[in-house]
Amino acid sequence: MHSTGRGGPGAPLGYSRANGRLCYTLSMPAVTRIDPKTIFTPDEWAKVSRQSVWIGPVLVLSAWAVIIGAGALFILWPNPLTYILAVMLIGTRQLGLAILEHEAAHGTLHPNAKLNDWMAEWLCGGPVGGSLKRYRPYHLTHHKYTEQPEDPDLVLSR
Repeated sequence: MHSTGRGGPGAPLGYSRANGRLCYTLSMPAVTRIDPKTIFTPDEWAKVSRQSVWIGPVLVLSAWAVIIGAGALFILWPNPLTYILAVMLIGTRQLGLAILEHEAAHGTLHPNAKLNDWMAEWLCGGPVGGSLKRYRPYHLTHHKYTEQPEDPDLVLSR
């Protein structure tokens, strides 16, 4: 079990790998945590928490297909309209890749932890200037201290 520790403000949230799944050491000092299993029936919870082996990769590949297609559109028919359309399409898919990196930070892009992290680092985050290795500890600290003084994203909600 690897834990990044509990440290002071801005310290990364601890996380580990168990049975190929990402596990978090989560404690929120002033926010009450509700166990979702007290809200959902076991059948409902199984449906909601099931991870697909193909949805994450399909989303990543579809984002890249749109990016490549939009670039090809402008190359084949270079004019102001295709340029604007390509920029808009590529920009939306870059945002989509960043959102998929966010999912991967939670271990939900793919149930295989190594594939989850590889796709996030090389196909989602890296091409848009991100790094899962830097983003995950930062983002999990945000979840650990949501709306608390130690929350690194607190400035975004004020």
